[in-house]
This record gives sequence, structure tokens and C-alpha cells, in this order.
Amino acid sequence: MTKEASRDNVVLGIIPARGGSKGIPKKNIAPLCERPLLAYTIEAAQKSQLLDHLVLSTDCLEIADCAKAQGLHVDDLRPHELATDEVATIDVVRYEMAQFERRQKMRAEIVVILQPTAPMRTAEDIDSALNQFIADACVSMTSVYRETTIHPLVMYYASERRLIPVLDEAILPKRRQEFPPVFVRNGALYISRRKHVLEEPAILEESPHFYEMPWERSINIDEPFDLEYAEWLMSCNETE
Repeated sequence: MTKEASRDNVVLGIIPARGGSKGIPKKNIAPLCERPLLAYTIEAAQKSQLLDHLVLSTDCLEIADCAKAQGLHVDDLRPHELATDEVATIDVVRYEMAQFERRQKMRAEIVVILQPTAPMRTAEDIDSALNQFIADACVSMTSVYRETTIHPLVMYYASERRLIPVLDEAILPKRRQEFPPVFVRNGALYISRRKHVLEEPAILEESPHFYEMPWERSINIDEPFDLEYAEWLMSCNETE
């Protein structure tokens, strides 16, 4: 996918989809509502108005063929040494950015990582997050949802069959209604500037900006139950 850039900041979308998966075999192309999981991310990216270019990063020919069937041009496969469990996302992003810039003869100033495991993310989410990212001159941003049922104030570590509070309860409110809001990364969007990607050890800053998504679009596919839950959510949306 290629779109003509409308501004100086060329935006590159990267879909990381390696072949290995322990929780769900061939997770990135597992069937979801009769479509491969990968198809939902490709579709959302293709409908985005602000992504200028989109590349798939995979070591798996089957995943590459699946992406091609969804209308996405796929270049070379990712090297096997960048497809192990131990490889950091930042290394994959740097590799794909360098490959893109070599082929296209242009600089990617903003990089958007779109994980296939977030099928409910929409093109509107991508564009809204990018608009916010550009308007606020952010360095990095991630998508989150607001957690309303489980709070760190009611969470504990275990130590010798005793519970140790995760947070210091003495300095925080006791009434649930007064708990400060907390947010959870949902894995749908990671956005970073070129300089940060090239110079820092991780995609995100220690305290990145955030784009809030509703919890019903924040499911992240990791286990077989997640696929069932996502299918149920999608079927509910179709009946509304």
C-alpha cells in the first residue's frame, strides 16, 4: 500500500506478524468470523487517511501470502534472526524502516506499529491517534483503555503466603469512588518519531502520550478464548 504523502512527516505503518506463536498456532492468520485475523488490521490500515505507506514484517511465507490476498504488497521476508521470542520490537522496527527507506528513497518521520492481535482497532482510531500525535508534537504514543473494574489499589503481590499491596494504600483514597483512573495498554497502536526509534532502546518513552479507546475495541488476541470473545463482540456489533 502506498499513499501520496500530504505533509513533510511521512507516516509509515508497520504490521509485525511473525510465524511463531505458542498460545494459538499460526495466531496472526487464525480464523475470526471467517476471516484471517491479519485481515482486520490490513483493512483498517488501508482505510486510514493518514498512513502514507504500509509494510508487513513477517518471517512466514504463509502469512505473506495471506497479506497479499488482502491486497497488500509484500516485499522480502524478515530475517529469521529477527523472528525469535527474544527479539525486541524496536529492532524489528528499525530493520523494516531501513528497508523501506532504501526501497522508497524517502525518510519515514513517524512510525505506527499495528499489531494483528488487535482486530477491533479501526481506521478512525489510527487517524484520530495520529492527528492527536501530530497536533501535540508527541515523541511517542500508545493506545489504552480505561480500566473500571480492577484497580491497582485492590491488587497484591504474594510473599510467603501473605499478600503485599502493589501500591502504598496509606497515600491513596480508601473509597472506591475516589480511586484515580487507571489505563491499560491494549496493543492496538504504538506511534513514535524517527529520532526516538533510532536513538532510544524502546518504541515508547517512559511516560508516553496516550490515545484512549473504548474497552470493547481493546481486545488483544493472545489465547484461544480471546478469539471466541472477539467473535462474540463482532457478532453483537452486527446485530446492533
